[in-house]
Amino acid sequence: MRTTLRALTLLLAAASVAHAQSSDDQMLFVRGYQLTSDGPEKTAGVSRAIGVGPTLIGKPISAVFSMFGCGDFAVTSAPNEFVDRAIAGWNVEVTLVRTVNHAVTFRIRWARALDTSNSAIPVGDDIELTLKPGESRPLDNVLVPSTVKNHDGRPCRVKAGSLRVGVDYQILDRRLIGADVWLVERLPNGKEDSQLQSVRMVPHRSVPFYFDSLKDGTDRFDYYGNLVADVEAGGIKIDVEAARATAEPGQQGYQTVLYFRSSLQLKPGEIVEVALTRRGESEAIDKRNIVLRIQAKQIR
Repeated sequence: MRTTLRALTLLLAAASVAHAQSSDDQMLFVRGYQLTSDGPEKTAGVSRAIGVGPTLIGKPISAVFSMFGCGDFAVTSAPNEFVDRAIAGWNVEVTLVRTVNHAVTFRIRWARALDTSNSAIPVGDDIELTLKPGESRPLDNVLVPSTVKNHDGRPCRVKAGSLRVGVDYQILDRRLIGADVWLVERLPNGKEDSQLQSVRMVPHRSVPFYFDSLKDGTDRFDYYGNLVADVEAGGIKIDVEAARATAEPGQQGYQTVLYFRSSLQLKPGEIVEVALTRRGESEAIDKRNIVLRIQAKQIR
């Protein structure tokens, strides 16, 4: 039987008001990429990363990118020259403007100042962009000559090289957040049935959780989701996405999935609850008092 998913979204908390912040845990990068003939675009292993902090606002940061061989890249600081035997080369200058709610606004000025396959140069741009973590934008791409060989003498499978600018969170972040997550049902007799999941998270990285199924007659309901945490002044922010999935009669998939999303601000030692029922619905499970209970703390 083909599974049909009916995704319903319940927003349980309003987004916080935009505010300026230092965002020292973010970085802006300009990176080289390779497009192969038989696979996806992949990084060329070379990038210029720029920390996003208040001390760098308004300060131009420059880099020189060279593409050579089979789509290989090299990067140096300006005003260095392009590497020997470069196929293409770019001069790049980035100036941070501001950061609001993790969205980074910056001005980027770039120029393809070297292109051995195309006399129609220079090519470039001078633009202001705003990107959120995980977002990127291509700047330029250049074809790799078909006559180029790989390092081992075999034909080169890289068809083009490109530059891309993007924003992401710092990869090397040793901060650690621990969270206890309970699936709790308050019973009519005043008692509670609960399941506990304990998870550990690095800031900004999604961590999943799963609970055992709940039964309602012949129906089976699975509760699962993910947490994304961030350390803030005076506490921890946790974005929650929880799902209640109704199993098919054959138990191989789901008939429906209902999503509950919330953004929580937790103080040290505080326990916060998110309701996992929708009042007024006809399903029997919505007549029961089921909540997600969360407590979190910074471990290091």
